[in-house]
Amino acid sequence: MAFHGAHIAAAAAAKKRRKMMQEEEERMTNYSPDELHEDWEFKIVRAETPIFRKPEVFQQLLQEEAAAGCQLVEKLDDTRVRLKRSAAARKRDVMLPPGLDPYRTRYGKSTRTVMLILVLAVMVVAIAIPIITAILAESAQMQGVIFVVLGIILFLMILMLVIIRLRR
Repeated sequence: MAFHGAHIAAAAAAKKRRKMMQEEEERMTNYSPDELHEDWEFKIVRAETPIFRKPEVFQQLLQEEAAAGCQLVEKLDDTRVRLKRSAAARKRDVMLPPGLDPYRTRYGKSTRTVMLILVLAVMVVAIAIPIITAILAESAQMQGVIFVVLGIILFLMILMLVIIRLRR
């Protein structure tokens, strides 16, 4: 029950944060009449983690976007960057390198990937510790207890993966 309550609280906090960010973006994205008449396309590229804090990652993003004709308008924060490009740049989209999407709005690893890596790392540790302990344990009773604990940990990890999967 406590896990369920924490999950609901975390989901509510994430929803509130997304709403605040969207409102901020709407306030900050006032375009001049010239920009709108010149036929610009605008987009915001978002990352799940604050990777745009790293100058080399930020420069990599700008280089990739420049290949599609995008220009930096502003860096909103370490997870969001606003870009623009001329609508005429669409004509050159067929010449872009494979895998470069001029309309992408996400950069870096997704939340699902980060969570999966984290869960898998915890699972490896959860499996390794009881196995090593069981090998070193002298009594058969202690080995049995360790494997029951291992089973419970694995069940909880699988349950977490199912919950993550259902959220998507």
